[in-house]
Amino acid sequence: MHAYTRNGEEDTVLRDDLKRVKKKLFLTFAIAIIGTCAVFGLLYYLGIDWLSYYIEAGSLMIYYNEKPYIDEFQQYVSDNDISTTDVEQYDEWMAEHDVAYYSVQEMGKVIYNKSNVDKIISPAKNMYDYRYTGSYQLPVQFADIEAEVFIYTGFTEKYYIAFMIFDVGFSLMLGIVFVYLRIRKIIAGYQTELEETQLQEKKARQEKDELMRNMAHDLRTPLTGVMTYVDVMKLENEAYVENMKNLNFISEKVLDIRTQVDNLLDFSIAGSQRPIELDASMDVEYIFGDYLSDVCAQLMKSNYEVDAEGISFKQVKVAVNMAFLTRIFSNLTDNIYKYADNKKPVVMKTAFTKKTFSVEIGNGVCDNKTLLKSAGIGLKSVDAMMQRMNGSMSFKREHGKFWVKLEFPIV
Repeated sequence: MHAYTRNGEEDTVLRDDLKRVKKKLFLTFAIAIIGTCAVFGLLYYLGIDWLSYYIEAGSLMIYYNEKPYIDEFQQYVSDNDISTTDVEQYDEWMAEHDVAYYSVQEMGKVIYNKSNVDKIISPAKNMYDYRYTGSYQLPVQFADIEAEVFIYTGFTEKYYIAFMIFDVGFSLMLGIVFVYLRIRKIIAGYQTELEETQLQEKKARQEKDELMRNMAHDLRTPLTGVMTYVDVMKLENEAYVENMKNLNFISEKVLDIRTQVDNLLDFSIAGSQRPIELDASMDVEYIFGDYLSDVCAQLMKSNYEVDAEGISFKQVKVAVNMAFLTRIFSNLTDNIYKYADNKKPVVMKTAFTKKTFSVEIGNGVCDNKTLLKSAGIGLKSVDAMMQRMNGSMSFKREHGKFWVKLEFPIV
């Protein structure tokens, strides 16, 4: 992924990506709208023409729908002795039967025609024009003459309305499908870019980790040589107090540098993306008993007072990586040597919850030693290694003591 902010300012990469997305989305919706309108127009033009031809000329639909009304109207005219001039009477019959339009003609001459609707839809307009309905007229015997009558109840309009609904729905569906496919393609493209970026970043991280490990190993070799040379010089200069003082100072600083190199190596290993395997789960006493005993022995050998009364174990199991665990306790022991006040006891204790087992180590801190002000590579390495083992590390400083807590999930 790109780092989208740098020093509190928006990254230009993000702006460019957003512009590209907006441009693609705008183009997608523009094409979808234009395409939807084009499909709707083309389908409407062809479909209405075909439907009009089918209704008006290509089938007997009008005849079959009109014939029952003509027969009933003929019966009404005969029963009531209605002539072509009795407009009000057959107007009344037409209204009762919801006739939308009708016309009465004799020998092609219009005697009477009437529309009973306020609005008509455009495709059906020919059904309301006597000039187009002459071929659909059927004979009716009035009291005075025989005339040709056309009766239209608006039945064709439902087909036009249904077609227009289908046209709108189909066009919109095509537009929506197009937008969906385009957006999915855009997302897929960005997913591919993201995967490539993540792959490149993973490769860069691996190369960086490899570089850090190589540098740490390369630094350890000359430092070991310097330490050996300093030890030789100490033996040769035992009689010279001032020289011994300087050599001890050099030795102390070289040890500090080597410790930092070791911490850097631990941090590189812990931060690596390479998968690790946890050892088989075992009892906490079996795993931690020796480690804690060893830490106690080392500290007591270095004249530290150790309070281990809080250490106790239960029959629970945890899964750890023993190599990581060795590095963790070595790191914590080095921190105690560097920063702890050897006049105050180092407290070690264990604790249990339903889901976790924890080890806590607390030590007094000298006022002139600044653990929390350092870069903290050692603690960061411990935290990273604990996370790789599905555990956690936390620390706090209270009442003159610095506490580190290692928490492991019970399996």
